[in-house]
Amino acid sequence: MKKKMKKFLPIVVVAALYILLAIISFDTFKLASHEAGYYLKEMLEIMPIVFGLIVLIEVWLPRKVIEKHMGSHSGISGIVLAFLMGMLSAGPIYAAFPITGALYKKGASIKNVVIILSSWAVIKVPMLVNEAKFLGIKFMAIRWLLTIVVILIIATFMEILAKDKKLIV
Repeated sequence: MKKKMKKFLPIVVVAALYILLAIISFDTFKLASHEAGYYLKEMLEIMPIVFGLIVLIEVWLPRKVIEKHMGSHSGISGIVLAFLMGMLSAGPIYAAFPITGALYKKGASIKNVVIILSSWAVIKVPMLVNEAKFLGIKFMAIRWLLTIVVILIIATFMEILAKDKKLIV
């Protein structure tokens, strides 16, 4: 019984905070509820597509294919593929976590998973286009190159840290 109650503790805490907020400042409560509803609606629109992609990865892509193209021995081609997957992605970053989790379970390396997540977050193509439009191509190119270097360093560091550990996904 305690385990079940612990499972729902975050939901109970958030509900209690919303009730407290409604008592203290109803206008802020309305604004917070509106924002929460907006993000909930966004998640409900995106997550079915994400779950569909996960099913495709788990059912249709053999482990050997993922290991060959994104595994620890995939080399430069795996890194390039990981960057492309992240850069050409659509949707918010929270959609990337279950997808990269499925890829990791199928044999993708930690390095390539970190590259996908990082590039999904900070170097998507639409973001680069807007950045070039408002800040200039030179700024965008320099930021893009520096970001790629930093992502590679972080991904390599993460791979070293997690070398002999099996991550829970």
